[in-house]
Amino acid sequence: MKRSKSELSSKEKLFRSAAALFATKGFREVSVREIAAHAKVNSALVGYYFRGKQALFDEVYRAHTVPLSQERLKMLAVVTQDGRVPSVEEVLEAWLLPWLRLGDGGGESALHLRFTANISAERWKHTQKAAPYMKSTFTAFFKTFKTCLPHLSEETLMWRLHFITGAIAFGLRGPNALLAFSKGKCDPTDLNATMTQALPYAAAGFRAPEPARQSRKGEKNPG
Repeated sequence: MKRSKSELSSKEKLFRSAAALFATKGFREVSVREIAAHAKVNSALVGYYFRGKQALFDEVYRAHTVPLSQERLKMLAVVTQDGRVPSVEEVLEAWLLPWLRLGDGGGESALHLRFTANISAERWKHTQKAAPYMKSTFTAFFKTFKTCLPHLSEETLMWRLHFITGAIAFGLRGPNALLAFSKGKCDPTDLNATMTQALPYAAAGFRAPEPARQSRKGEKNPG
């Protein structure tokens, strides 16, 4: 049974307030004083319970990313069971679906999606202590994509996984433009609609041929 806010401990109030504020504003724009005010507790308790904003952020980050990583790896294990080579769609679904549905149930789901989308631009600067949870998951998916698409270089696969993750994050973080242009017909916050549109789009992108090598600055084109 979900407890009311008045029944939560000061530590739990700080954690929930931090999660809500980091989700909407990112890391840099949130202060310790603001977190405490949102939680309606003394700001000194942030240091007492969490040793400061960075450590509090790390705990919030882990609380969101560990279940996400576990669910992604669980789905990946199913489609690769007994050495089976999965389709590109199956691997992408295992990567995207847990992100879209984790905590599905209204407010908690929306909070998770906003949090993971908003921290994407700050991840490497502010989440280094918590990043290993996601690094191992990325490695497992990268190896599977390489099995599905052996003709693509590692560099290209990294680019493409980066692009689809970024596209979803942007769509979740800033849905208003699409909602306005489509007059409400295209809603990135509709998880089923997002998955229905994103999956074939992403699969087609992953299956595209290896791009021609571009000459780097200072290099001469052959011929």
